[in-house]
Amino acid sequence: MRISDYLQKSSALFDENKLLKFCFVCLTIAFCYNSLQVHRAVNYQRTILIPPKLTGQIEFVQGKPNEKYIRDISRTIANLASTWSPATVRENFEELLYYFAPESFPQASERWYSLASRAEEGLVSSTFYLEKINFDNSEIELFGQLVQYTGNTPLENTTRTYLVQYRIDQGRFYVLSIQEKVKNVEADQEKENK
Repeated sequence: MRISDYLQKSSALFDENKLLKFCFVCLTIAFCYNSLQVHRAVNYQRTILIPPKLTGQIEFVQGKPNEKYIRDISRTIANLASTWSPATVRENFEELLYYFAPESFPQASERWYSLASRAEEGLVSSTFYLEKINFDNSEIELFGQLVQYTGNTPLENTTRTYLVQYRIDQGRFYVLSIQEKVKNVEADQEKENK
């Protein structure tokens, strides 16, 4: 570098301009690299929760829970919805309604409170022995033995399958609906005939 280059104003401005362009390119590359790393970190982050009433760790990876979380929440929902006595039915259903999505809550509360009133009036008790849980990304299938009594008189002792429609929104589990799976009577008759 010659001193005469810096003595002239125009050449000094050109060199300064080149240096600023170089710094701008370096900052742009660093910003892009940083943005890429932040995006990767957000996609691969893990949130570890230990909710009350659950004993183990629950992990959400990319917004999806692990299998243990779905199984634990399924057991909780099955117990709240199907195992109750006249003294506990309303409390169980109120706790069950906390799991319902806001758009499903009005219909669900009407249905479950109506069932609670009938159970209290008829002194009906119910127990559901959960045997098998199957699930995918939007539906849980709960299979088990349902036993119902009114007082000491048995009302029902059958196997039942319940379908629970659900969604997970920002790590929160929402129930959309709980319905009994209707058995295909014709398919069962065909199996018996064969």
